[in-house]
Amino acid sequence: MTTDHLVISQVSIEFPTDQGPFKALDQVDLRIAQGEFVSLIGHSGCGKSTVLNIVAGLYQATEGGVILDGKEVNEPGPDRAVVFQNHSLLPWLSAYQNVELAVRQVFKGRKSKAEMRDWIRHNLSLVHMDHALHKRPGELSGGMKQRVGIARALAMEPKVLLMDEPFGALDALTRAHMQDSLMEIHARLNNTVIMITHDVDEAVLLSDRIVMMTNGPAATIGEILHVDLLRPRNRLELADDTSYNHYRAEVVRFLHERHSRAERPKPESATSTVPTTKSDVLHISDWLQRKAAPNIGKHLEKSALSLGFIPLTDCAPLVIAKEQGCFAKHGLEVSLSRESSWANIRDKVGVGMLDGAQMLAGMPLASLSGPSSYTPLVTAMSLDLNGNAITVSSELYAQMQATGTAELDTALGSAQALKRVVETNRSAGKPPLSFAMVYPVSSHNYLLRYWLASAGIDPHKDLRLTVVPPPQMVNYLRAGVISGYCVGEPWNSLAVREGVGRSVASSYAIWNNHPEKVLGVTRAWAEANPNTHQAVVMALLEACQWLDQAENRREACQILARGHYVNAPAEVLEMSMTGTFQFSAGAEPQSRPHFNVFHRYAANYPWRSHALWTLSQMLRWGQIERPIDPYQIARESYLPEVFRKAAGELGLACPQAEGKTEGQHESEWLLTEGGQNIPMGADRFMDGRQFDPADIGGYVAGFEISAPRVDLHSIKPQAADGAANPKIEIG
Repeated sequence: MTTDHLVISQVSIEFPTDQGPFKALDQVDLRIAQGEFVSLIGHSGCGKSTVLNIVAGLYQATEGGVILDGKEVNEPGPDRAVVFQNHSLLPWLSAYQNVELAVRQVFKGRKSKAEMRDWIRHNLSLVHMDHALHKRPGELSGGMKQRVGIARALAMEPKVLLMDEPFGALDALTRAHMQDSLMEIHARLNNTVIMITHDVDEAVLLSDRIVMMTNGPAATIGEILHVDLLRPRNRLELADDTSYNHYRAEVVRFLHERHSRAERPKPESATSTVPTTKSDVLHISDWLQRKAAPNIGKHLEKSALSLGFIPLTDCAPLVIAKEQGCFAKHGLEVSLSRESSWANIRDKVGVGMLDGAQMLAGMPLASLSGPSSYTPLVTAMSLDLNGNAITVSSELYAQMQATGTAELDTALGSAQALKRVVETNRSAGKPPLSFAMVYPVSSHNYLLRYWLASAGIDPHKDLRLTVVPPPQMVNYLRAGVISGYCVGEPWNSLAVREGVGRSVASSYAIWNNHPEKVLGVTRAWAEANPNTHQAVVMALLEACQWLDQAENRREACQILARGHYVNAPAEVLEMSMTGTFQFSAGAEPQSRPHFNVFHRYAANYPWRSHALWTLSQMLRWGQIERPIDPYQIARESYLPEVFRKAAGELGLACPQAEGKTEGQHESEWLLTEGGQNIPMGADRFMDGRQFDPADIGGYVAGFEISAPRVDLHSIKPQAADGAANPKIEIG
């Protein structure tokens, strides 16, 4: 790289307004080397697009200026091509013709017709659109249109490629494809790129430097982060890379500091029980309309909240609570923030950028059993039971079929077939298969390992396990980077529908009615906002009640399908949400009424026995490296007492015990406590084992395949006086 290729020198700009001059940028100073990839990131209104427009020559700086290869930039030119979030293709022209317009304008008189034709095809080939040369924009998907827009920009042979949130409007799957394509193009052409993004993971994955902007007005450069990661970059390998996660954390920290300094707007009416948003025109169940709002009379310590979620079907409680007016009914003004990974969720809740979030059940436990630097997290509510599946590539499934294993359509049979494939591959000297899960302390990880180990497959020795964010699973399976995964919906059904995978076991088949997602907040937030916390739990409880009524599931799928939520076809969401599940393409959907459980079977109660089982798996697989008291961790991170108050306000029956023995019931049963009967679901494990929460050490020691790093014999429940009594009350 050479220095001083592009110089943004002390740039400031003011815009006239009725109230006088508005200073948008103040003394922005940046030097970019040839071939460098630079991302601009910051909160809305921080001047990112203004910087880009000044470099493009669309705006003139009030002070300072831009110099490209020794020449001042004062007007637009083909040496700076811009790709906007909107592809801006002419709808009556084909993909080829849209690129041809730019090529003719730039190269007329410099290239022959044949050379221009080859150049157009070459650039469309760069973005993998050579198969759709003659299709018009109306015949192309959003991602394909954006590829054509990038090809048009590249065809101008610009010195600098300027990209203003080019992938912001795309679904997660297409976005990952486009990021990989952009990395490939940048590696081939060594072009200079300046890109605006709001996505932290995208910035770290693509950039050589990340320029973090302060909040406006008079925005400027706050910090510049040098991303020293080798190229080419593999997002799969980076998921567990300590440097990658350090860079992410630095950007999140900066954004949080800026967020904390900005004033948050107050809701128009924090106490109104009538929704004032678009949810007014949506169907609201009669039972919700008739109910009073018992929490409204309480003082809410905080009424304007931001809650995070991952685009999965089981984000439904948060989405429905917002769209159906449950949050508003309890005096809450809630904005939902769609996040790209569980690491984002953890970081943003931990630093206060989010008030709370949909979380994996193991995340609060890991915050207390992991490094002391983790922010302690707590949960007072489970959001759902079940909801996941294990899917393998079509190629791997064919190999499993070829083993002739009986009962391939059962959890144990499919695991045994995989075991034979693993043994065959090992004998042939082939590398281990790669399987993915969504996060190290997820139920997906533990249930995947449970399934594997049940057939004698050692996840540490026989396979490679890696972390992949849920929306990217299908892409990695299609590309052959992984051979299988455990993930929530709709990412199993999508692989089946697209013909790239075959689901072999639902998570319900591994452990009937296992805990899945929870509402997570920091311990400090819960202590500072007890009434607000209870109001959130009450709103989500009502949303979960609504969701568990079968007649509401299709409407829920229509809402979840929207681009700012799960952004997947409603018919794909319905594959599991309506009580059926399709295991293979072309096959008849099978009845799976318990695939998604949102309320029945005391699904929302934060059982401490569930917490203890998750801790047992952390111990089993060597994730805990220091002596811990799992009973104390369960008591500190799972808060059934908060849940009981919320359920009591709503008049809902609620368990009184903190835990129960798991694995005793093969069918529905009644939990009888204090004169109330609570219908409960089956809780059987695939291998018939039972989990006694009072004997975690013995339970873990009973497995042949495990990798504990602490003395299991030291794990015994102790009362405060040292007597051998469990701290967890078992029903």
